[in-house]
Amino acid sequence: MAQDGQQYALASLEKHTSPQSPVEEDAPGVLSSASSTAPVHQPLHADPRRSATVPPSFRESFPQFFVLPHLLSKNAWIFLFATTVVMVVYIWLYLGALWSPMTRVKNVEIMLYNADKGFDYSQTPAPVTQLFQTITHNSSLGSLVRHQVMDPEGPLNHVVSWVDVSDQEGWDRDSLIDQVVKGKYWGVLYLPANFSNNMLSYAPSTASGPATVASIKPIAMEYVFDQGRSYATHSIIEKYISKSMDALSKGVERQLLTSPANQTLLNTMHPVLWIQAIYLSETIMNPVLIYGQNFATYVVFIVLYIGSMLAVFSICKYLPTTVETFGILTLPNETKPTAKRLPKFPALRIVLARFAVATLFSFVHTIFIWMVPQVLDGHQMSEHFSAGYAFAFIWFVGLSFISIIFLLSQLLTVDGFQGPSTMLMILMFTSSGGILDWVLMPGFFRVGVALPFTYGVKGLRSIYFGSRRDEMWLNWVVILGWIVVPALITMALARSEIRLRRQNLRRTASIQAEV
Repeated sequence: MAQDGQQYALASLEKHTSPQSPVEEDAPGVLSSASSTAPVHQPLHADPRRSATVPPSFRESFPQFFVLPHLLSKNAWIFLFATTVVMVVYIWLYLGALWSPMTRVKNVEIMLYNADKGFDYSQTPAPVTQLFQTITHNSSLGSLVRHQVMDPEGPLNHVVSWVDVSDQEGWDRDSLIDQVVKGKYWGVLYLPANFSNNMLSYAPSTASGPATVASIKPIAMEYVFDQGRSYATHSIIEKYISKSMDALSKGVERQLLTSPANQTLLNTMHPVLWIQAIYLSETIMNPVLIYGQNFATYVVFIVLYIGSMLAVFSICKYLPTTVETFGILTLPNETKPTAKRLPKFPALRIVLARFAVATLFSFVHTIFIWMVPQVLDGHQMSEHFSAGYAFAFIWFVGLSFISIIFLLSQLLTVDGFQGPSTMLMILMFTSSGGILDWVLMPGFFRVGVALPFTYGVKGLRSIYFGSRRDEMWLNWVVILGWIVVPALITMALARSEIRLRRQNLRRTASIQAEV
């Protein structure tokens, strides 16, 4: 009886483990020869359509070695696309902002003012006077230069955008320079009152005889520009202005030497005139004396922004969050029934406390960032501002970064805001005019006029070099707006989130209590 039971159990086991090979019996209680050889175990991933004589493939037998097909899921292709877009945006912003600025020099506006009072022939011999009147057509040298510069068909007119204010009343050298210092124009080309008479100093005089090295005066035009406004931009503009004025000087020489009286001029005028007829003298307002300090005006804020990102991430990720959910730091339990209990903090107070911690982080970061330019040898500071003023302004800009990044962390979560925050930093940096001014950049980058990075760079250049210091109030106001507006939005969102989290927690606790 026991033997019959064992045979029945074995037959049942084979029936369940080999569904493809039904058990056949020759007689009741006796197994057939076919069923005796049926396999008891089969591979887990065996293909039911595969013939029993075909062995399973290596991939079917060892699926643990084939990880790649599991990784190349739909999410992998989405991440590939997203990272590619980010890299394209990065390189486009960097290279697009600096690509071929020379093609946009025409956008630069330079004032032209001719203050030349003309030739004074009172001490010039009559033949020389008549010769000059014939060559210049009774015009001043300044008028000839002005005509060449403003000639629409001339080569000089296509270098930059000249704004001729010579015929407007109320202008003098100081008022023109004031326009440059205030940032209304990039520079001014000033033709002085003695421009023509200086040319006559190369001719013989009825009072002192032939011209000598001691008696000649340079025929100089003055170019005035504000270097502290944008060092790199002015380097490009200055290069084009210098080349243009060299071409102008050569043109005046050519005009004199190709005139019918060229031989008389060669015999009459001092030979130094033919070496360089017209000079270009430069007057640099708010000069940049330390080359590296120009970079400091925007590198300071790049580093400060990165520090702000780290501060917000650390505060949101690693500081205690129990104050948000429970309102207590230590929960009493059976082992510690007298555990310290803190009051339930209002949600708004929690948000303000986080901002206060971030402000402290930013303050410490600013100390070390501000200190580096101060301790380097020969650092520059405008006489209108102090080192303390520079510290306060840098910290103020840092607070705007904190406010912006807190908002991004609230909208995109603490684990998801780093990428967009970094892209925003690159956009703000490339569109701030830190390296090149907007005048030499594609029009898209004027979006920086609405971002705080731009006003941080402008403000620090005012503090270091004194450039456009009359607009310092605007820098403070715009940056203040970037502190207040994102902070208010973040507070409203965070307050609602904390309240919702507490409601869910209380609801969960009540359900557990009922159970």
